[in-house]
Amino acid sequence: MSRLILIISIVLFSSTAFGQVNIIPEPSSVHMGSGVFTVDRETVIVYRGEVSDIVEVFADRMRQATGYPFGIMLEDSNSTFQNIIRVIEDPSLDLEDEGYLLDITETNAFIRSSSRAGIHNGIQTLRQLFPAEIEREIEASDVHWVLPTLSIEDLPRFSWRGYMKDVSRTFYSVDVLKKYIDVMSYYKLNMLHLHLTDDQGWRIEIKKYPELTSEKATVFPGEFDQPSIRSGYYTQEEIRDLVDYASKRNVTIVPEIDVPGHIWPALIAYPELGVNDKLDPDYVFPFLDSWSIWGNQFTPNTLDPSNEKVYGFLNDVFTEITELFPSEYLHFGGDEVRHDLWETQPHVVKFMEEKGMTSTLNLQSYFVDRVVHIIKGKGKTPIGWNDILKDSENLPRETTIMSWLGSKAVKEAASKGFYTVATPTSYLYLDITQDSRNDGTMSDLAYSNVNSLERIYGYDPTTGLEDKEIPYVLGVQANQWTAIPQEIKDVNVQNFPRLLALSEIAWSTPETKDYGNFLEKLETHYRRLDFFGMDYFTEGGYIVAKWSPDDISEDYTFLDFDITDEVYASGRAMAGMFYVEGASYLDIKGAQILEDKQVVSEDLHQGLADTFRGTSKKKSFLYNLEVENYNPKAKYTLRIEVKGTDGINSFGNVTFNLSPYEPFDKYTIKEKGRKSK
Repeated sequence: MSRLILIISIVLFSSTAFGQVNIIPEPSSVHMGSGVFTVDRETVIVYRGEVSDIVEVFADRMRQATGYPFGIMLEDSNSTFQNIIRVIEDPSLDLEDEGYLLDITETNAFIRSSSRAGIHNGIQTLRQLFPAEIEREIEASDVHWVLPTLSIEDLPRFSWRGYMKDVSRTFYSVDVLKKYIDVMSYYKLNMLHLHLTDDQGWRIEIKKYPELTSEKATVFPGEFDQPSIRSGYYTQEEIRDLVDYASKRNVTIVPEIDVPGHIWPALIAYPELGVNDKLDPDYVFPFLDSWSIWGNQFTPNTLDPSNEKVYGFLNDVFTEITELFPSEYLHFGGDEVRHDLWETQPHVVKFMEEKGMTSTLNLQSYFVDRVVHIIKGKGKTPIGWNDILKDSENLPRETTIMSWLGSKAVKEAASKGFYTVATPTSYLYLDITQDSRNDGTMSDLAYSNVNSLERIYGYDPTTGLEDKEIPYVLGVQANQWTAIPQEIKDVNVQNFPRLLALSEIAWSTPETKDYGNFLEKLETHYRRLDFFGMDYFTEGGYIVAKWSPDDISEDYTFLDFDITDEVYASGRAMAGMFYVEGASYLDIKGAQILEDKQVVSEDLHQGLADTFRGTSKKKSFLYNLEVENYNPKAKYTLRIEVKGTDGINSFGNVTFNLSPYEPFDKYTIKEKGRKSK
């Protein structure tokens, strides 16, 4: 009787559930059948080609979610073609690189490609055709593992489908990066750009220069109240493990060593490399403290482009980097260099005169040329930010350009014959707000634009290019700078679901894209993100309440807000008072978390809820709190003491966000923003 019920349920499922498939990114061509292929305990994977590691990753995922053994066999003449998932790498197939064919009949699923990358991509599409529970880390025993019969022919629009993670301004563990690699590969994003060095920390071991990973170059001092997990560096052993992990998931890691600016850790570790003697303070510190220490966000020192020791240092560093990363590309930065620091140094001026240079742009090009030749000499393709195009006539043509300074930067690079990756701030910077500047999400509010999901989805890097310029566009990349969003949860909320929109503009052609269809598909993918443990943005952000004149007094008074639904684990928390409108700002005396009426955390600094949304000073209307020992049976209250600065005519948003100590923990989404185990 139970078998009959199962058969009936599968028939009903196949007739109703597969009106369309919800694959992100949208495939090139999909032809639906009318039946289903049922995966069961007897299903095996048969493969041919150099893809055993890719197949093993897939089989492990299937075993974990289904509880089935999923044996793996190398295809031979005796292989059966019933109840199998067949994976064939065949270089003779007439398919473009990374393209694949997927055919599902009632007896098997068949993935074919001419490349390892194509096999990987076909497997990700197959995974997305299973119920979302395929991404669970525990067995989902109550799920029917059925696939629709169909045929898919698919290939990417761009070869570079990237995401940049800034691990310098805030350090993240290898486990965090592996989680991102998992999700990137799932959505066919294939380039992970790691911003490994900046003024806030040197994050990779260089054995010849051990001081680069000394405490002063990698650890925020205690006075800055940064959790210890935000400091550190990767050992070379960890990098090798990470590169191997990524390779099995068709993700290439592109390392960036940013020079000659944004190099404070190296300068305090090896002062002889600096263009001047300004080395105070002798340690790294968080980005938002730059203005109070230096008076702006940029360091008062750079590498000395006239010093031959600098090029020896870079040669040594790039030698070790090259040995660690098999990527074709090596990123050398080149952005936001303070030329005024060069102009004031007599020895640099003398060097320029000797070389016949008429401006510091010539000196920048000299530096870039030296670096490019070092990198090329190691068999790598150099890539830098588009700041280096300012003196493009003297820039080596072998240099690839990462175009970030507006969409026009893509045009500039391509029109001058440079290969380029499009990553404009005005569309693809994910530290920029996606909805409201007053919703409490940790975006870089110094930017004036809003990079909404729809805006990102509508971006096409080839717009405005002539036909002859289009081939110079390698692809697109979204960037996440972690100066302001630091907590892993905050970074996730900034990234998702926007990275899924990036996936579709990077892979799918304009003819196959449709924003309405994308939104429909996205509704089914939120559950998949849930199983990945990925937080994502929902309407309203972190807003838990609003204040109005009825709540405000000209004397200090307590405002209490029930946050029980927002507290679901032990972790760090942030409360915010975002002024929106009215004649009066708010003076804030402090914030507390109460657990069953008892104070368990407080931040009592004096704050002001006003219009400031920049980065030149700390936002005093934000309060750092903590739930050290979460009690699921307790009632939690946020208490904030405030008064009007000039009367009571004030309106604003109260925000609260808890970031669990354990990131990516498996929670079930119940309603807007609410998670519980």
